[in-house]
This record gives sequence, C-alpha cells and structure tokens, in this order.
Amino acid sequence: MGSESLSVPITVTDALPQLRTGRLARGDDLTNNRPAKHLIDRHRAYFRQHAVTVLRGLLTGHPDEQHRAIRRRISGARAVAGELWELVARRPTWRVLQSVQSDGGALELDQLVIGPGGIFSIHTVYRPEQEITADAALNEARRTQEILGRATRVPITVQPVIVFVRADEPQVAGPPNGFEVLTADELVPWLQKLKPVLTERELEIVHLAARDLRTWAG
Repeated sequence: MGSESLSVPITVTDALPQLRTGRLARGDDLTNNRPAKHLIDRHRAYFRQHAVTVLRGLLTGHPDEQHRAIRRRISGARAVAGELWELVARRPTWRVLQSVQSDGGALELDQLVIGPGGIFSIHTVYRPEQEITADAALNEARRTQEILGRATRVPITVQPVIVFVRADEPQVAGPPNGFEVLTADELVPWLQKLKPVLTERELEIVHLAARDLRTWAG
C-alpha cells in the first residue's frame, strides 16, 4: 500500500460501494465502543449463569477460574486502551477501534489500530500464568485482513501484535514469525516509530469500512 497502483480504488465511493460514507447511526459506528465491551458482556452473562459458583468462590478464597480469566482479560484490554488513547491524543492520524467482533463472536479483537504505519490487530495478554502461543493472534489478523480486504477492495496487510500487560518477561512459544511481541509500555513508542505505509486516502478508506458494524456482519 501507499502506492498509486491500479488495484487501489480511485475514490472512497469506489472503494466502499456497499457502505455508507456519511454519518453512521450510533449503533452501527464502532468508534462508540467501550474498551473490552465484548469481554464485559461476557462477564455479565457468565455471572448471571453462574452467580452461586462465583460468589462461593469469592467467599472461600477459591475463585471460579473462568470468571477470573474473563476479569483478567478485561483488565488487560483496558490497560492497552489507555495507552492507545495517548497515541490518538498525540497523533490524530492514528485511529483505534475497541472491541471489534465478527463471525458470531468467533473473531474478537481487543483493539484494531489503523494509522500511517499500517493496520494492527491487538491481542492482549494479562499476567500470563501458562504458556502463550501466537495462534489466536495470527488467526485474528488473518480473518481481519480478509474482512477488510473484501469490504474495501484495497490490498491491505493486518499485522498481529501480542501485547503483554504486567508481565516481567513476555514470551510467546514457537517461532517468532509474522507477529510482534510488546509490553503495554512499548506499544505506543513502537507504533510512533513506524515508517508510513498507508496514504491518507487508504487510511480513510480502511477506517470507514472498519468502523461500520455491517463490515463485520459476516
């Protein structure tokens, strides 16, 4: 991307023939999403279904592991969201969407970051207690690339970034190929140092598609 090739649509209207390019209804505009919205919804649903087990665990000091895992993921997603807000405040050309879902919930992105330096799917890991692999992050990026590529007709690349929160030694099992591993403190400085690969037009096209709920409808 970043080149004036014939594969890149000439106008935003050409790129998004099926999408609205004007004002979106509030419910369709993903820029209104709160950090960790998908996880908060899951947390509430889990508590409703397992309230007795959760409360017993809290009282006995033996917390329900599933409930605890969701809460930890919420903490991680919120921490990274705070870092990314600083990026957007300093560099308005960067755009961040929170809690993006597709495929009936099979695809869940903690954050989708779009800016001059590229497009990034953020997979947060909060104080890992077991071995972490890149499989989930790679699958999220691959599926996101398919969805946005289909919606925009722009040849895009989505790079997966695994962001560790409150982890002393971030480690991912397996070959370190095709993804970036960072701590929450490292994320924004790393993004700011990237060389531009998207033109303003390409960035606008991708962001218009990404923020529209219908793009992710399946």
